[in-house]
Amino acid sequence: MRLPGFRTVLRALLVLAAVAALTGAGVAAASPPEPKAAAPLAAPAAVMALLDARTAAGMPAGLADYGIDGEVVDVRLVGDPSPEVTALLAGIDPALLRVATGAGVPHHQDLRGGQRITGGTTRCTLGFSAGAGAQDWIVTAGHCTRESDEWLDDRGQLIGDGARTAGGGVDVGAVPVTSDSAALPEVASVPVRGTVPAPIGSAVCLYGSTSGKTCGTVTARNRTVNFDGQQQRGMVVASICTAQGDSGGPYITADGQAQGVHSGAGDGCTAYFTPIDQALSSLGLTLRTA
Repeated sequence: MRLPGFRTVLRALLVLAAVAALTGAGVAAASPPEPKAAAPLAAPAAVMALLDARTAAGMPAGLADYGIDGEVVDVRLVGDPSPEVTALLAGIDPALLRVATGAGVPHHQDLRGGQRITGGTTRCTLGFSAGAGAQDWIVTAGHCTRESDEWLDDRGQLIGDGARTAGGGVDVGAVPVTSDSAALPEVASVPVRGTVPAPIGSAVCLYGSTSGKTCGTVTARNRTVNFDGQQQRGMVVASICTAQGDSGGPYITADGQAQGVHSGAGDGCTAYFTPIDQALSSLGLTLRTA
């Protein structure tokens, strides 16, 4: 009499036997083998299970990814097999593997000043990377963070949620980095070195997600500005042309001194930004520097 679930049990035993054969453990067959046509389906699955078990505690250096492709497991390496990769593949029948080199290094999206960020329907610019203890934050404009708690990077991936906005008429906000993205102390390719204020007449550049890199000079400091009836004090003025979407963008000097966070524009090529020290102190954050 045939027992219920006989074929299901038989398939499970065959997969276990395949894993044991790959590692040299030698699992004795508990029942007659399946027809040969089913064997190629079990073998790649057994290899995949073995690799997943071996990499559960950590992925070896040089391994990009692996997965079942037809009747083999496709293994992609960044370069030549490292000793860790060789150990990972030890004992596996080479006929069940396809190993290729030259794969790119997988990485999470890095966050740098000047990138486009979006919260809901609001588009702004990432200013600087900052921190409070071990927690990383990205700084942007306060009129941006008031619109959304959750923010995405320029590839549509989550940066984090729980954005906060400074009070007291200071137009800055910050988003905690709750994803695996790395918040780098850089503005585009410029490492952030410090916060030495640029004197009036000095050159400074804004990196906006709409305008890109635009440069000019500092023309005034400590200005009180009227933004839609709201008073914003202590602002810096620069002769730089800006556009919608540049809000929150970083101002920085050529030698990496952070200057401030873009807030808005006036007539012609007049830009207003919140000084970086005021921005950070209003949020209780510390600038991340290279």
